[in-house]
Amino acid sequence: MDNPLRQINRFYKKSEALAERAKEFVLRKQINDFYKIFGGHIFFQTLSSGVELDLFTQLSRRKKMNRQEIRDCLGIEEKPAKILLSGLTTLKLIRKKGDSYSNSSLANLLLNSDSEKNIIPYIRFENHIIYRPLARFSDSISANTNLGLEEFKGDFPTVYQRLANNPELEQIFQDSMEKLSRQVNPYLPAYLNLSKTKFLLDVGGGNGENIIQLARQYPNLQAAVFESPTVCETARENIRENKLESRLKAIEGNCFTDDFPEQTDAFLFSHFFTIWSEEKNKELLKKCYKTLPNQGKVAIFNMMQKDNEKGPLSSAMGSPYFLTLATGEGMIYPWKDYKSWIKETGFSKIQTYKLPRDHGLIIATK
Repeated sequence: MDNPLRQINRFYKKSEALAERAKEFVLRKQINDFYKIFGGHIFFQTLSSGVELDLFTQLSRRKKMNRQEIRDCLGIEEKPAKILLSGLTTLKLIRKKGDSYSNSSLANLLLNSDSEKNIIPYIRFENHIIYRPLARFSDSISANTNLGLEEFKGDFPTVYQRLANNPELEQIFQDSMEKLSRQVNPYLPAYLNLSKTKFLLDVGGGNGENIIQLARQYPNLQAAVFESPTVCETARENIRENKLESRLKAIEGNCFTDDFPEQTDAFLFSHFFTIWSEEKNKELLKKCYKTLPNQGKVAIFNMMQKDNEKGPLSSAMGSPYFLTLATGEGMIYPWKDYKSWIKETGFSKIQTYKLPRDHGLIIATK
């Protein structure tokens, strides 16, 4: 018969083992989530490599391929093919059945260049413009400025100015912004009523995609983008291609130092206030208020952070970019910040609309 002390020790050891297993089970999801954070830089480059090699498009067109067919199609050797395909399969971006690989539904939608809803330009923006500078995030936190900007040549204080000296990277940036605009801006006409607006100024309006969409919705609308010279050239070309020169134009200027056109009775800031500091955003609102007639509008359209500052994920992803690279000033602000600035400026009416993909629209009326 066992010694009672040995029985007790075995009982406790078994209990400890069961407790550890229960703890491991409870923590499993947290551990998996942590792996995605810990290995995020590697997982993103796995995704980006699949995009750059055009793997997802080829899989979409052929439905499925074995590894040798993929190697022949992409022009890569056996071991790199194994590593890439294993990574993408583990990340559930592609599926493996027997010896064949195929896209996941998500990859067919977002990573296939034949899909209208693909986000390939934005992945290239993340890879070629954001990725390396974000290694300076902790330094930028300590310095409270965009030290990641040192990755790009030049003396200008923002990434947008420095990209103007690098046509290839500026094109990658503009392509990503156009893709973002095309995917989220269709919500604008549904909530932004411009039926009584005579002249809309889209400040930082990029290649003109915003005003082109709005001009189609409102056939009497006159509008312009207010942008840097190199971006204005792209906007004018886009406007010409859409045969809207009679109603749309691009105005070169600096929104902080140059006057806004006097005829403006509505302003649009799309993905723009996130770039700048609280002080500069309030400065812009005051400048708009001074320019606008009574019943004039300011529309602010971009991703929003929850007022409790607990997400969404897009805010955790976007804010480090604005601090470390873009300007060293901005972030994804909570709704309450915009409302506070608008009230402080003196606007008489505020309307807010929560939109898909973590976006929001705030309309302030004078």
